[in-house]
Amino acid sequence: MIKKIVFLGGPSTGKTTLCETLAKRLNTITVAEYGRAYWLEHQVERRLNPEQLLFIAQTQNRWEDDAAESANHYLLCDTNAFTTWHFALHYHGHALPELSKLAGDCWSRYELVVLCGDDIPYDDTWERSGDANRHEFQAFIRDYLAKQKIGHIVVKGSLEQRVASVLHILGKNELSLAYEEPDSSTYFLT
Repeated sequence: MIKKIVFLGGPSTGKTTLCETLAKRLNTITVAEYGRAYWLEHQVERRLNPEQLLFIAQTQNRWEDDAAESANHYLLCDTNAFTTWHFALHYHGHALPELSKLAGDCWSRYELVVLCGDDIPYDDTWERSGDANRHEFQAFIRDYLAKQKIGHIVVKGSLEQRVASVLHILGKNELSLAYEEPDSSTYFLT
């Protein structure tokens, strides 16, 4: 059985690098962030419309489902429908009902949710919207996970520290996460 792991975090929190590094260590594959490639080709004034965002979330889910057939024990997902829903809220103040449903339902797709910390230097590339936006997105994600009591781990530090944290968690047989109170900075497996 394939265990899906999703990586979340604001822009430039090391999600892609962590996914790719772990894929090599675990001899498996990643599911790239479809929304990034789509945005680069279709954005208008740095925005996508609500229908495009729904299409991105649907495609991302389809990519995950297809990739699961080729994965080796773990499938590492660089994003999920929640992230696309969050961008809809950021761009438009709302999301289409279908996208909201995908975002609400997406948590059952993953055995592990990894929140990448924003403690690493910001990589200011043209498609990103600034370090302040990164911290705002990070706070939104952290607050959402806390309010919805979605179990997750937080990884911080260097790439090697982050890799070691995930590998440590995966070394345990139980991938059922318990939620800790919002003021706690650490989430543990039970």
